[in-house]
Amino acid sequence: MTLPEAQPVARSGAIYDLGYQGYDGPRLGRPAAIATLFWSSWRSAFGLGRSGRAKIVPWGLTVLALLPAAVAVGITALVGDAVQPFTYDNYLPQIAITLSLFVAAQAPELVGGDQRNHVLSLYFSHAIQRIDYAAAKLGALTAALLVLTLLPQLVLFAGKVLSATDVLSAFGNEVPKLLQILVSSLLYSLTLAVIGLAIAAFTPRRSFATGGIIAFFLVTAIVGQILTRMDSGEVSRYAQLIDVDRVLAGVTHALFGGPGIQGGGGGEGGGAAIPELAGMIYIGTLIAVLVVGIGVIVQRYRRVQA
Repeated sequence: MTLPEAQPVARSGAIYDLGYQGYDGPRLGRPAAIATLFWSSWRSAFGLGRSGRAKIVPWGLTVLALLPAAVAVGITALVGDAVQPFTYDNYLPQIAITLSLFVAAQAPELVGGDQRNHVLSLYFSHAIQRIDYAAAKLGALTAALLVLTLLPQLVLFAGKVLSATDVLSAFGNEVPKLLQILVSSLLYSLTLAVIGLAIAAFTPRRSFATGGIIAFFLVTAIVGQILTRMDSGEVSRYAQLIDVDRVLAGVTHALFGGPGIQGGGGGEGGGAAIPELAGMIYIGTLIAVLVVGIGVIVQRYRRVQA
């Protein structure tokens, strides 16, 4: 018995013209690429364009940074200038913990995902360069922190002016302080952003990066405070420079010409007085921190595997 031969299956195919073609429009180049990355990173820092869960931490910390200023303005409006719980020179040192938590939470958000998802090669294969990536991320985190550092002080500024009996005279008195407010806010934001990114850039694991940033601020603060309170002469005097928050508080007081720094993280009435150094020492230390931190970030992205 012979089996019938299998009939060949007829195959048919079609070619479709999907209309793919090269891009003939304007090429905006490197500056536009950096600006786009900056803007998208700034939005990511506040969870914009993402789920509501991603907005809880950044917006919650933003409210915590603004709340003391709003309360201070309310108190001033009720009882006048006799009671001023916050001033320009002590506000940022008093919310240093909130600022540090924002950096610890959002710095890994800006850079960790790109390493984790292996998309750095996509960035570097176009107009953007490695140093551009680092600059855009650092600029975005600094700008995000400016919301937490500058906005509350502007609230204090508005409260002082609007609660005064003579609004125009009060405005004239407060305007010269706007430059100091801007500079102190920028220094705080840039310094914290540099430290956060210098740590977060070395791991794609968000939990590791967050823990590392928190540990850095805690360890430096604890060690600096222990050594500062030791009665050992010059060691005790200069040990405070280990604590970045203390250095930032010193720079802020130097800008506003305030009284000696206090042990509670800066500000007036924050605790036992610590040895006060010349303002230029705090400024020089801060410049050194920025130079080292930026150098670490640049070197990391020059060598990171794309």
